[in-house]
Amino acid sequence: MNSQDSQILESYVPVYNVVPEKWEDARAVIVEQLKRLSTAVNIREIGWFLDEELLSGKAFIPGTNNALDGGTSQQYRQILRKVIDTGTLPNTGTKKVPHGIKIDSNFTLIDLFGAATDPVALFSIDLGHAAAAPFQVEIFLDATDINIVTGSNRSSYTRSFVVIEYIQEL
Repeated sequence: MNSQDSQILESYVPVYNVVPEKWEDARAVIVEQLKRLSTAVNIREIGWFLDEELLSGKAFIPGTNNALDGGTSQQYRQILRKVIDTGTLPNTGTKKVPHGIKIDSNFTLIDLFGAATDPVALFSIDLGHAAAAPFQVEIFLDATDINIVTGSNRSSYTRSFVVIEYIQEL
């Protein structure tokens, strides 16, 4: 990436820019500023974490160039986000919670993370807490479920959520 490309991807809009007095001259400056503003707003991560599929505000690198698709594969791909309430963690074992996401050959996982809270002891852990038993707490997806695996009794963690970020296009 050269320095000119990095300016194209820049998301900050100048606070003030001089606009010519004549409308004919000012129009181009205003249009350019509106384009910068729209791009800057549209590429910001969206702060909504909901239990339904929504745009995250993130864009992923373009796919492979495929002449058969009319060149659309060179466009940035939108990352989707969904939050799943996974409830109480299991007492040494695996808990399956349906995620409701269409997983097929176009699906690509971008990020998978979660956390759990014990509201009585006031402890919190991330899911993926430790890789080895007995402290193991891990998460993974299959075609229909989120799988949460615990190597010890984690049932005191009665509130847990998993966030899935993914793309649905190659």
